[in-house]
Amino acid sequence: MAENNKTLFFKEVNIELDEIVKNKDIDSFYKWKKKVLLNLDGYYKFRLEKINEDELFEFDFTINEVKLNQIKTILRDMYFKYNTRKQKTKENIEIEKLLKARENNLDFDKELSEMICGDNSKFPYRRSYYLTDFFQKLKFNFTYSNETRKIWVEDRLKELSIKDIHYLLSNGLFNKKYFKKYVEELNSITEYEAMRIDVDTFYKEAQLEFETFIKDSINYQTSFNLSSILDLNVNIELLFENKANTKDIELNVLIEESKKRFLSNDKQIGLEKLWDGFERLKIYYSEDNKKISSQKIVAKISENFDKDLIDSEFKTLTHLGNSYRIRHHETDKKELTNKHINYFYFRMLSLIDLYLMYYNEIEKEG
Repeated sequence: MAENNKTLFFKEVNIELDEIVKNKDIDSFYKWKKKVLLNLDGYYKFRLEKINEDELFEFDFTINEVKLNQIKTILRDMYFKYNTRKQKTKENIEIEKLLKARENNLDFDKELSEMICGDNSKFPYRRSYYLTDFFQKLKFNFTYSNETRKIWVEDRLKELSIKDIHYLLSNGLFNKKYFKKYVEELNSITEYEAMRIDVDTFYKEAQLEFETFIKDSINYQTSFNLSSILDLNVNIELLFENKANTKDIELNVLIEESKKRFLSNDKQIGLEKLWDGFERLKIYYSEDNKKISSQKIVAKISENFDKDLIDSEFKTLTHLGNSYRIRHHETDKKELTNKHINYFYFRMLSLIDLYLMYYNEIEKEG
């Protein structure tokens, strides 16, 4: 399919989707999705595959507007990508770079959400109210609901086309007034002059962080490394076969996505997701008291075994994760070599898998 025909294709399937939604035709959506997936790869295929009929069409046949917007965003981005008639303006060249970063980095929206929330320490921290304010001042009609902040923002970003993302970055994320206000608030509660932050320095560090994020995203290796699977022994393969099926959906997604990324040789991101899953597992029985929850998990998986050893393993893995660089932006921590990434990953996965086996037995019993 030539490039000009591709733009026509994505324009047509967008019109078809409108008709499917209007008629609430679930069977047609299934066929439509199958056709569109044949013309997608990488990031776009991954995102569309995750949206199923029962997510777009809710139980009473109402339309899930969030999921619809996310599908529309995929089509808009693809139309922009293959539109050969677009002018080579400075803005369009910038948007093309952003699109390349979004294509190559499956966690593009997640990492950008951390910057907007300020969970990435190089950017101003925003509480829930200010997240609504941030988007609405940019004319995006989003209102924060009671969710994890960065997950809510990530979902909103998935509703925005790459053109919208460009606008958000230019007029929102790097609007200097937010940096100035945040620095003034921090400095007002800082007693010592030497500890006060310079707004220009803080702003430049944020720009450098973002520049590194874009470069790393564009240069991500997306090729599939078959040897990384063929070299796995039988015991390791079994670890990847056991599915996470707890009552915590987010925990399940983190574990399974981690395995998928690790097997695709995206080991750093696979490790990051497994670490997030490990941390989330610790609060499975109590979000308010990680210690009590962890002790309950230790008690379950050390049945007829050495409880002190299992407890020590939890503490050792926690210490490793807190001491070494798990996320790419954690520049203040020690590096893990590829060999040690393998070691840490499988040691952590083995412990999680041990818990999942006990969990599944308990669920079957009752």
